[in-house]
Amino acid sequence: MGANDFNLVIIGGGVIGCALARELASRFQRILLLEKESSVGQHASGRNSGVVHSGFNATPGTLKARLCVEGNKSLREYCRTRGVPCEDVGTWVVAPEARDLPKLVSLKERGQRNGVPGLEILSGSDLRQREPNARGEGALYSPTGAIVDSQALTLALANEARDEKVTLVLADEALQLTECAESIRITTRRGTYTAQLLINCAGLHSDRIAHAMGVGRDYIVAPFRGEYFSVKSSGKPLINSMLYDIPNPQFPFLGIHVTRTISGSVLLGPNAVPAFGREAYSPRQVNLKDVLELLRHRGFWNALLHNRELFKLGWRELRNSYSKRHFLLQASRLVNGLTLDSLTADTRVGIRPQLIRSDGRLVDDLVIETTPRSVHILNVVSPGMTSALAFARWISEHITDQLAWTRRPAEVLV
Repeated sequence: MGANDFNLVIIGGGVIGCALARELASRFQRILLLEKESSVGQHASGRNSGVVHSGFNATPGTLKARLCVEGNKSLREYCRTRGVPCEDVGTWVVAPEARDLPKLVSLKERGQRNGVPGLEILSGSDLRQREPNARGEGALYSPTGAIVDSQALTLALANEARDEKVTLVLADEALQLTECAESIRITTRRGTYTAQLLINCAGLHSDRIAHAMGVGRDYIVAPFRGEYFSVKSSGKPLINSMLYDIPNPQFPFLGIHVTRTISGSVLLGPNAVPAFGREAYSPRQVNLKDVLELLRHRGFWNALLHNRELFKLGWRELRNSYSKRHFLLQASRLVNGLTLDSLTADTRVGIRPQLIRSDGRLVDDLVIETTPRSVHILNVVSPGMTSALAFARWISEHITDQLAWTRRPAEVLV
């Protein structure tokens, strides 16, 4: 086996790719992790609010629910043992009005069926004993909600994978993939690699890699930019944990929430703004290739045709992008003490790679498509960072010692 010949090549150095490399290194030798940026975690994995979700939102009995609950426990334990900054601060889902209280009961029942420990429904006064600035008639409290330094987590996983002899190649991008009966060839800017099995977890670009190999063409990534405001405070932080509004089950977005970060700052956000490019982190950035590719896919038009609420949401978020007043109104449903002067546009901006199916459905499930020599993870179980370690174990369980994928060639797993 030559220097550029590997058993496994993983494309994508986000938290999922790094977790997979670490997990698979316990079973296989000669693994390559290929990342197009100069360091790991440069996109969604390093640009989020660092929330470790408890798992009460997912539909009971689904793989998504199981992996989120398992992943929450595994991630918190991993951070404790590896010294990654992580705090168990708890999550509050707030009922802004009395008519919202029955929804908390439904969320609690769902969470209990998922195995989320310690869920409680507390009155508004009990909420304010713990979070004095919180608003609301009541709240669902989950003690396993946590905050983490997501960049430090991704880097720790990458370093551990490297310690286990995984080859990490940075600043090099896969340009062409050629599959043969016995191997797959990956041509990059700087060279050519071969592998017995390729795993595509390229996040924002995972669908393109799959399309290049003739699979996953029913799906396309629609990028949504998530923007934040930080809260200026001369004293103690406005809150000590996380406050969420009751989620709208029609959309996979959780809406603007209030989060204390691991550094002690308080964030409002993210919103969900249609982005004019897969890496368009500024409203002024436009990638014509990305826009035209999306417009040519029938899933985009079907999403607008069959889901008018999605169109209204996108227009409203686009119109209110970088609007302090919009963020203030949304967040003030959850917390007192905010003013326009206290908000500053945060440098943290992320892109959510929302997968859309050709029928227009916004996919909120895990989607995997395969060829004989490749596995394409098109939509990681959301929330992906929380599920990363459990998801990596699940992937490993479905790869045989002979480097074959054991499930159906194309599947959506709920």
